[in-house]
Amino acid sequence: MNVLVYDGSGVSAASRDDTLRFLRSFLDGRYDVQTVSPRTLKEEPWTATCALLVVPGGRDLPYCHDLGIAGTRKIRDWVRGGGKYLGICAGAYFASSSIEFEVGQPLEVTGRRDLAFFDGLCRGTVFPGFEYDSDAGARHVEIALNRTAWRDFWPQSPSSVTVFYNGGGAFFPNAMADPASWTPLASYADAPDSPAAGVLCYPGRGRAVLWGVHPEHAIRISEDPVRAGSAERARLEMLRASLTALELDVGAGPAAPPQLSALYLSSDRPGLVSDVAAAIAAASEMSGPAETTLCDRHDTFIMQPVPTAGSFETAPTTTDAATDTEAEPDLHAEPKRIFVCDASLPDRTRTPLFDTNAYFARLGPRAKIGRALLYGEVVTSTQTMLDRNDRFLACIPDGVACIASHQVAGRGRGGNSWISSAGCLQFSLVLRLAQDQAHRIVFVQYLMGLAVVEAIAAIPGLEQLGVCLKWPNDIYADFGRPQDGAPRYRKIGGILVNSSFRDGVFSLVVGCGVNVSNPKPTTSVNALIYKLANETKIDYTPLRSEDVLALVMAKLDDMWPEFVSRGFAPFVDSYLKRWIHQNEIVTLESTQQRVKIVGITPDHGLLRTIPLDADSSETAFFAMPGARSAAPKYVDLQPDGNRFDILKGLISARSN
Repeated sequence: MNVLVYDGSGVSAASRDDTLRFLRSFLDGRYDVQTVSPRTLKEEPWTATCALLVVPGGRDLPYCHDLGIAGTRKIRDWVRGGGKYLGICAGAYFASSSIEFEVGQPLEVTGRRDLAFFDGLCRGTVFPGFEYDSDAGARHVEIALNRTAWRDFWPQSPSSVTVFYNGGGAFFPNAMADPASWTPLASYADAPDSPAAGVLCYPGRGRAVLWGVHPEHAIRISEDPVRAGSAERARLEMLRASLTALELDVGAGPAAPPQLSALYLSSDRPGLVSDVAAAIAAASEMSGPAETTLCDRHDTFIMQPVPTAGSFETAPTTTDAATDTEAEPDLHAEPKRIFVCDASLPDRTRTPLFDTNAYFARLGPRAKIGRALLYGEVVTSTQTMLDRNDRFLACIPDGVACIASHQVAGRGRGGNSWISSAGCLQFSLVLRLAQDQAHRIVFVQYLMGLAVVEAIAAIPGLEQLGVCLKWPNDIYADFGRPQDGAPRYRKIGGILVNSSFRDGVFSLVVGCGVNVSNPKPTTSVNALIYKLANETKIDYTPLRSEDVLALVMAKLDDMWPEFVSRGFAPFVDSYLKRWIHQNEIVTLESTQQRVKIVGITPDHGLLRTIPLDADSSETAFFAMPGARSAAPKYVDLQPDGNRFDILKGLISARSN
């Protein structure tokens, strides 16, 4: 699911940024490409959801220091167990069994390395003149491709490719190295004896591609634009083939830079949209009959009536990503245009990926939550637009949902991003609680997760579909016990709740993403439906995002008044019925104590466990204080203070 790019001390910012750029251009919609810190690699359970770990260029010694023995061994064991690794320049030095860098020179670095994906020496520099934090010794070099090695990944590969070079190494296998454990991908055409410039390694059950050069950097040959364009295309194809060699699902070519679309504010309830528009106009710096502009803390919003027929807005011209991979607009800085649909709902020509009429028809007439929508086909982040714009949020009444078909900067819990390809329902919902309800905010994520699962389970025939909850904020698909060795539980959604306080009221922005129909990067709700149809021989209609959103809003609308009145207690039994953890045996990493999960606490929503030596008949899942005179010794775990990976059976306290 995740492609992680190492970002610690010693990493070159230019190498990191260009690496992120090319990965996102080829993997957009297939994987969640994000940076990862050395601390996360050492302490967090990242291995179960990682498809590729990338270590970019920079300095190898800080990598060794920051990751230490524990972090390095964790990476090594993961790759040898079937993981994938891409090392660029310093990341390639780091992944060889030994290095020799500038021997006899002031910058000399030599020594053994523990990853040892390449069983041999990485020796540099190949070309003289290298200086840290400088392009003084940088140059374009020609590398000759081993076309036999590329046969399965890049059948039409050229004989050579021009790439950027700055301080990288060449690869020399150890005398006793297994010839089947690696293969050269390219050699330095301009260096004596043409040593290997890139290698494909097979450590254990995993794979590693190591480049001594910098293929992530674009080619700039200003004196010959034609040659530069040809070199760029070959470089990009080599990057694509490198990812294919690492067994990733790769797009056919670099994706064009994303372009934001307009948002449409609509409702089937007369007057609701005009009230919202009036509130935004009152808070704006510039307001007139044709256009209103609100400059907020994070974004600028321009609100105007829906264009008349014949004046339909056109999208800006996109940049050709195949020839200019550095074109990456600052989408957060672009104004967000809102069209106010106060007379009728937007037609499908304006919102081809979301049927607003079908949504309101499925929602039904009674629900208040979800009665108004702010929809955009391509947005930065629904969560950011609401949560980080205080004045704009103050104008949005309870129950308004902001929805997108694509997000280019979606936000998840713990700083993670959200994958936001077509077929994923992504929305942020505005809710509010009074000041004396502050203790209930932590339970909102549980309530939303329960609303999603129960809304889908309420569809006739789908009662046992297998959509379930993972504590504290994830939605999973339960495939039972697959015969092909695939994991039983696969993530299909997540929930994020942000809160702010103003004038005695907490404004909550509840973000939710659910993969309805896209089979990537893990699975989807419709994949469960197809599985059920095959098992039961009954035809079920696949769900659309409009269907799921309407059902979730209607279910939450039924639950919210009771939650405001009585808290989460009335929903506990339903929640525990839907989660995957009941009576699961897990281990506290810090003490190696084994405990059994029995529920959540009633005050702060902590994960409640009991040691295995306690009363095994304990069933007080949500016991109120005083309910028992002699309660067992509980071990309660905080969602924000612990890392929890039920699929690994491991809980551990977060280090300070």
